[in-house]
This record gives sequence, C-alpha cells and structure tokens, in this order.
Amino acid sequence: MNDRPASGKVVAARRLPWDSPGMRIRAVMMNDLTALTELFQAIELAEIGRAGTSEADIRQILITPELDLERRSRVYEKDGDIVGFAALHPAPHADQLRAHLGVSPVAPGFLADALLRQIEVWAHKQTAAAGRERESVTLFQMPQALATPSLQDHGWCVVRRYSRLIIDLNGERPSLPHIPAGTEIRIAACDDDRRRLHAVLEEALSGHWNHHRRTFEEFWADQQQRDGHDPSLWWIAEVGGTPAAGLIARSQPDRGWIAWLGTEQRYRGRGLARCLLLTAFAELKARGHHMVGVDVDSANDTNATGVYKAAGMRVLGQADQWQRDISISGGSVEPLKVR
Repeated sequence: MNDRPASGKVVAARRLPWDSPGMRIRAVMMNDLTALTELFQAIELAEIGRAGTSEADIRQILITPELDLERRSRVYEKDGDIVGFAALHPAPHADQLRAHLGVSPVAPGFLADALLRQIEVWAHKQTAAAGRERESVTLFQMPQALATPSLQDHGWCVVRRYSRLIIDLNGERPSLPHIPAGTEIRIAACDDDRRRLHAVLEEALSGHWNHHRRTFEEFWADQQQRDGHDPSLWWIAEVGGTPAAGLIARSQPDRGWIAWLGTEQRYRGRGLARCLLLTAFAELKARGHHMVGVDVDSANDTNATGVYKAAGMRVLGQADQWQRDISISGGSVEPLKVR
C-alpha cells in the first residue's frame, strides 16, 4: 500500500494541452447506459483481456439515490463517442464519498488527470457544504489499471481489494444441505422479522473494518431505494427460535444479486450461510434469473469468499479500492481547463 500524503490537500493543477475540437463535456444521462457499458467493457478488455461489466452494473451507479447526475457527473465525448466518465456521491455511511472513474484506452493520456481533478473539485465542495474539515473519497479500479499512474500522482492509494463472484444457475450446483433439527430458514415476511434480520446483520458485521452501524429506519430507507429491492427476498435463519443469520438478495433486471449475508459469531460453522445462499439461488432461478453475483472483501476475516465458493460460486474478477482524503484547509480547488 502506498503512503497517503500527510497534508491531504488537493494536488496542484498541471498545465495540460488540449487541441481536440471534437471534444464535448456534459452531465450524464440515463440514455448513456449502453455507451457507458461499452466504455467500461473496452477498459476491461485493455486491462485484463475480457469484459465483465454489464448494463446492470452501470445502471446501479446511475440510479444511486445519492447521485445528482446533473451536478456530480460528467462524460467526455470525442466525436460523439464517450471516452471518459466521472461521478461522485455520498457513500452509504457518513464521512465518506464514493467516486466512479472510467477512461477509454484510446483517450488522450491526460484525460485521467482532468477527470480526477473534477472529482477532487466536487469532493472539496461537498465536504465544505457538509461543514466538515476532511472526508475520504473512494473509487474502484481493476488491478494494474491504466489510470494507476494518474491516481498515484493525485495522492490516491489502494486500501482494499474486492472479489466479484458469480454462479451460473443453469449449471450444476451443490444440493441443499440437511437442516439440523431446531433450525428454520424462512422469509422475513413482516416488519418485526425485518427488524430481527437487521439486528442479526449488524451483529454479524460489527467487526468488519468498513461497517458503520445504522438504525433499522436508516437501513430500511436505504434498501427501499436500491435497484431490485424486494422484501420477499429477505431470509432469516433461526436456531431454537433465535435469529442467527440473515440474507438479503435483489432481483435486478439482468441478474440476481446477494446484497447482504451474515451469521452471528456464536452460530458460525453450522452451514447457515451456505443454506441461505442456496435457498436464495433456488428462488432467483425460479424467477427466471440465470446468474447471481456478489462483491466480497478479499481480506474478510470470516472467510466469506470460502463460504460463497462452498455454495458453488466462482471468482469472476477483482477490483482495488482506492482512497483519497480531501481537506478543505487548502482552500478552493479549480478544475483543469479543457478547451
């Protein structure tokens, strides 16, 4: 991991050439979905030799409840083709912002600098508006991303690596395990059940480095805005009538998704998480889904990756989480001038 700059201030603007009259800069629109998917697939082909981004991935970004597309997103077009993308919005937990960055492998070399500079401008304004001195901004890139030199030059550093796992529901998968006597898996069908499920997840994830506790009301309001939200895909596992584990899945347009999974520490090692996963897979397949995915912290100390693999999932790819601290003490920040 690279050392983070002690000052946390935004780097000084470079003098960058720009002599492309066919360039247009504008806010992102929902009808950019296909073009943005193609942009990220081109980036993946250049970086790892295969494309994994789907329209569902991009749609999930664009409909993020906290993202103001008009004020906090930009695409750079060259002769009508999108060659750059940037966006910024608050992360689900306080004191952190989430950025998105995409730079075409055929774009001018300095475009990554311009996009990162724009993200820094937005982050500086957002931090000041919130009345905070400093906030962290994170974004995800493939390992050995083409934008790595620019990220390092701007003071970003890798703080975590995540894995994306998938399962093909048309293929063979492990059969449901025997459920021990006294154990029940059921849909969290009412408000009380959903509150119990939330409590289980809070307890199960309390030791994770990036988990921030939220009230049920905060959690429920956030889940209702997520793509594919469906309370009939919330399951709770009880042992002797006591909530022990829980799972929340989502039914998105072109895939199923595992949004939350956790088992309280005293109940781990009983196969509850695997049984919850297989239950979710069966239901999502019955609803017509052919694939289910999940993103997992690769360094999770509960062996989460192993749990998903035991349920038949496989690693599709990895992404690094980069972080940059933005401080307002350095004064205002101006975007790079593009002519």
